[in-house]
Amino acid sequence: MSQFTKKAIIQTFLQLLNKQSMDKITVKDIVETCGINRNTFYYYYKDVYDLIDDIFKLETERIISEKNQFETWTEELSSIVQIAMDNKKAIAHIYYSRSRDVLEQYLFTMTGIIIRNYVAEHVDTTDVTPENIEFVCSFFCYSLVGLTLNWIKGGMQEDSTDVIATEARIFENTIHGAIESCRTGKK
Repeated sequence: MSQFTKKAIIQTFLQLLNKQSMDKITVKDIVETCGINRNTFYYYYKDVYDLIDDIFKLETERIISEKNQFETWTEELSSIVQIAMDNKKAIAHIYYSRSRDVLEQYLFTMTGIIIRNYVAEHVDTTDVTPENIEFVCSFFCYSLVGLTLNWIKGGMQEDSTDVIATEARIFENTIHGAIESCRTGKK
């Protein structure tokens, strides 16, 4: 029963978030729409911001658990972007709210995982220090997240498939060279 109630709270919040700004959604709105009492909400969450944190945490866990279902890193990235496409208004409301940092942290976490997995599986890191590998991964992570945030800010008008395809081409054509430039003993 508790997972059902928690899921109902999340779904209700997302419905409200698709209609109005996150900063205008109150616990009262959620409990009235969901048909539960305030104590039930507070059993699971201390406030609306705790709820949004949990939603992104659950999405992160879901994507990580589905990792083996993806053939390529671009499919994995596409699954994250698809969440934004399926919830355009909600993502825009989060982007323009005080909880934008939660959205950014989610994007950094997921993009970082994808990039680090790609490097571990597809890039020769022999003679490259862990610090340099981390630097290159962070460089690409900031680039991809920055482009994604700019895409969200622009109202997600561009076709996400085109955006991801362009990012993939640039990433795949430069990540190997970036790691190569960090190889120790390279002259």
